[in-house]
Amino acid sequence: MIRSRSHVGEANASLPIRRRVPPAQTRSWLGWVIAAAAVGSALVYVTRSVLFILFAAAVFAWLLDRPVSELQRRGASRSFAIFVVTAAIFSGLLVLIVGVLPNTVHQIAVLSANLNPYIDNLNAHVGPWSAAIEARFKIDIPVDLQELGKLGPKYLQDLSPDFRAKLQEWAKNAASGGLSLVISVISLSLLPLFTFFLLRDWPHLVAYVGDLVPVPARSVVGRLVGEIDARLAGWVRGQLTVAFVLGCVYSLGLMVSGIDLAITVGLLGGALFLVPYVGPLLTGSLALSLALLKFGFDWHVGAVAGTFILGQALEGTVLTPLLVGDRVGLHPMVVMVALIVGGNLLGILGIVLAVPATAALAVIGGYLLERWRESRTFRG
Repeated sequence: MIRSRSHVGEANASLPIRRRVPPAQTRSWLGWVIAAAAVGSALVYVTRSVLFILFAAAVFAWLLDRPVSELQRRGASRSFAIFVVTAAIFSGLLVLIVGVLPNTVHQIAVLSANLNPYIDNLNAHVGPWSAAIEARFKIDIPVDLQELGKLGPKYLQDLSPDFRAKLQEWAKNAASGGLSLVISVISLSLLPLFTFFLLRDWPHLVAYVGDLVPVPARSVVGRLVGEIDARLAGWVRGQLTVAFVLGCVYSLGLMVSGIDLAITVGLLGGALFLVPYVGPLLTGSLALSLALLKFGFDWHVGAVAGTFILGQALEGTVLTPLLVGDRVGLHPMVVMVALIVGGNLLGILGIVLAVPATAALAVIGGYLLERWRESRTFRG
């Protein structure tokens, strides 16, 4: 019996024992992840005062890296390529400011001077309609056109850029704001410098960050980052091109319609196209309001509405399929949900970042879903 028991003990000892303790490699990975999270949190806390400036500089460097790299491939040095690209951008901005700003100031002054006649004209057209609606449905329309005629010129004057007053206000705020305002101004002025340094060293930074990725995970991380980069780069380039074309279409159509601030509202409509759904709705409402103020209910209002309908049709049927395509790979309902969530979390910045962030998460989620379908748990 003793011998048999010894045999049984030896047999049991030879059986493999399943340990519930994580293997050493798993513990090592977990330790490095915790250390990286701690170091990252500490860096975010230390650089929180300039974090937005650094993020904005990194975004600009990422956007400008492609044209700079293209000039590099054609034989130019990277520093010279950066100079050419930045000079072209600043020249375009200067031409836009010089060409649009004086016209905008003049149009605001004209609109301010003519606002009372516009209100009277609109009241003559809208008054009977609003009275009939109030009498028929027993409701009170909370729009006082006469009060708007009194307050409108003051608001328009506030919008007019009085540079002397703005300079005096800035000096007063600088004197009362103290060190925090000075630091904010210095941080903002450092944005072009940060962008230049990041853009100059961008290939080295990308290679350095890539070398920090663990060797077994480099192929997967490289594939995911490459797919995210391709999606976002194609989407951003396409969106900027569509916004430029729409700005030109809106400006031309509104000029033909004869409304005040036609070029300004048209360019604003092109720029706000970058905020999906919300931008075109706001710009169209503004243009229709200006048309109603100046002309009342006539063909000018139809021309303004036709301009935006034509722009949206051109964008949906030609520009976006041709220039953007399905680069982000997101369903329209997903985009709308992302916009609402982003707006609730970060306001306007969240609305702007909602689609790119959701596209990046979609790539990562697609990879995780692929791994789930390949797992033993899914296959049973």
